[in-house]
Amino acid sequence: MLDAIIHSAHQELRRQSMAQLILSIAQIGVAIIMTVIATYLGVVLFNRATRHLDEWAELRRGNVAMGLVVASIIVGIALILRPALTVPPVVDADLRLYPIYALLTQAAGLAVGLVLALSGIVLAVALFDLLTGEIDELTELQKGNVAVAALLAAIVLAVSWLMSGAIQYIMAWFGTLIM
Repeated sequence: MLDAIIHSAHQELRRQSMAQLILSIAQIGVAIIMTVIATYLGVVLFNRATRHLDEWAELRRGNVAMGLVVASIIVGIALILRPALTVPPVVDADLRLYPIYALLTQAAGLAVGLVLALSGIVLAVALFDLLTGEIDELTELQKGNVAVAALLAAIVLAVSWLMSGAIQYIMAWFGTLIM
């Protein structure tokens, strides 16, 4: 009798482990797709925010300064979106619905995180541009000024790093709304 109970519990644990593995693979897929979309949108939005500067042309030209800034935007978006990938644990919920809950929470978190990431990065760059009136950062980037690029990249990364903490709390709050 005890062996039957142990065997049954072992089978249930195995089934739950397989379900968790499948869910984890699905979450990785969602994360990859959303990250590629997020980074592309981030670069496109930055390109639109800097109307007189064509980032793609500068990158094709081998402009290292522009490469640093674009790379910092990509890393910054990843820093901001990282907390959005965390799925809050389910409390007092139907565990059969957990995979749907987890994927919905992750997708919603990535969407909200993406909007906040792009808005925060563009706002940070615009504010920095306003505060440093004597330096035209975009012209300096176009000239290949690596010092200005490093400073701008540091600002993007610092803002992104600080935003990621706030995003974590927003996502935790958002997760409570879904359940």
